[in-house]
Amino acid sequence: MKKKVTALLLIIVLTFLMCSHAFAREGVCGYEGGISSGEVPDNTTFDYKEVSFISGKPVVFEGTLLIKKSQRQDKLTTTYTYNLRNGENTLTRVLTFTTESEKWENGQITESVSLTSAREIVNINGVTYSIPNRNSYQFTRSNLIDSRPAVNYHAGSMWSRKVYQVGAANDGNTVTVECTGTFYGYDQYWGNAESLLLDYVISGERNTGDGVDIWGGTATIAISSTSTEQLEYFENKPDMISFSGSYVQSRMNSNVLEYTCMLPEFDAKGVSTDRIVTYSDSLIIETFPVQRRLPSVDIRNARGHWAENDIKVMFGLEVFRGDSSAFYPDNYMTRAEFAAAMAKVAREVPQDPTLITRTVSASRRTTGKEVIISPFDDVSINNTFFSDIKSVFERGIMFGKGYDRFAPNDYITKAEATVTFIRALGFESLAPAPAAVTSFRDNDLIPEHARNAAYVAQKIGFIQSDSKGNMNPNKKLTKAECAAMLSSLIKYMQEGIRKDYRDRFINF
Repeated sequence: MKKKVTALLLIIVLTFLMCSHAFAREGVCGYEGGISSGEVPDNTTFDYKEVSFISGKPVVFEGTLLIKKSQRQDKLTTTYTYNLRNGENTLTRVLTFTTESEKWENGQITESVSLTSAREIVNINGVTYSIPNRNSYQFTRSNLIDSRPAVNYHAGSMWSRKVYQVGAANDGNTVTVECTGTFYGYDQYWGNAESLLLDYVISGERNTGDGVDIWGGTATIAISSTSTEQLEYFENKPDMISFSGSYVQSRMNSNVLEYTCMLPEFDAKGVSTDRIVTYSDSLIIETFPVQRRLPSVDIRNARGHWAENDIKVMFGLEVFRGDSSAFYPDNYMTRAEFAAAMAKVAREVPQDPTLITRTVSASRRTTGKEVIISPFDDVSINNTFFSDIKSVFERGIMFGKGYDRFAPNDYITKAEATVTFIRALGFESLAPAPAAVTSFRDNDLIPEHARNAAYVAQKIGFIQSDSKGNMNPNKKLTKAECAAMLSSLIKYMQEGIRKDYRDRFINF
């Protein structure tokens, strides 16, 4: 099959990359130690909270955060605009950052972030704290992104130093806030998380008329921002209705901040004392769930089956396709059918919906023919599953069986399915070197290329032993067994991986 493409290119394209699923992705809370409501479709203004220590006591501000992003080639420009209040106290801030990225031979991307402009004014109890320009704000941040077939992981560190002018410039009063921090996170279709740990050192100098009052304190902030997809089945109450019920897919963002600070007590004249006061509290912002009702399916041949619920989910999400009434759960699943299911479950990471990308194309006219070629000799481009097989192969999720053979009609084995799951998550390196040994009694029957994947899958709960302690790696999987395994992968991507990121940072 050949596809003819003719194009006239004389354009400057301004493309808004929109996606049906939104994520609390990296940087959505800014880098000022606060939390936002996370991204939602068609919205770049978010609810926002942060705690300020510059007055010598923690003050919680609430309001809105507007994020605007634009990208030209490898340079990303992000502007954060804050409008916050706490009663009569106010905080306004506009920061612009430039991110430059570099891609390495192993596919990883490193990012370096610098501050290009800054303006901030804080009013607390009638006292004004200001940062007039970027000369009063030093900032640097670096990040490493490791893109895997179904998940993008990132980790990085940051350092900043702000020198606030307190009152009039000729008063000579200042508050300095120095911050060091680390952050970790991931993005994927079924949800994501970012965790930040920030350490602050706060110091102030104030002319009292009798001398200079110098005070200092410390603070620690832990932040967890998560966004998850949830699936819940709703059974219809009336008996006289054409379908019994269906699943609802919902997404909710949850952002939690915990802080602890140690600051001096101030006397009635506002002069610091030797007494240190410890404050601690937590803040939370959660969004209203965005719901999508999944289609009801007729799985008459799977009613009462042990995997009935998992099969319903697979059809509702269109992981399993075709006539559900003709579905037989105990039939074996082919490699082609499994590839199609994995293409739906291990979807590519959605694009950032707040990002505007500008690309410039040269002026030229081209006329040519684009030839679609199958990567496997035994998979025709007319095969029903061709696009899915090509997708999971190009993304590194599934490979062939021998030279240029995919064996689409062979039945998928438990070992093959296990390897596919671990590849999609990018967890191959979690197995011990040089070769992993599982606790299954039939460990020696596990194919060598699947041994590491089986070790990791057992560790995180994807696969369990049978009543005799065996994995049965070469067992052909039924469609019901595949439904159960795919359901466990979805649940792990929804909850399991998120739990590790949140629980290590937040006691919430």
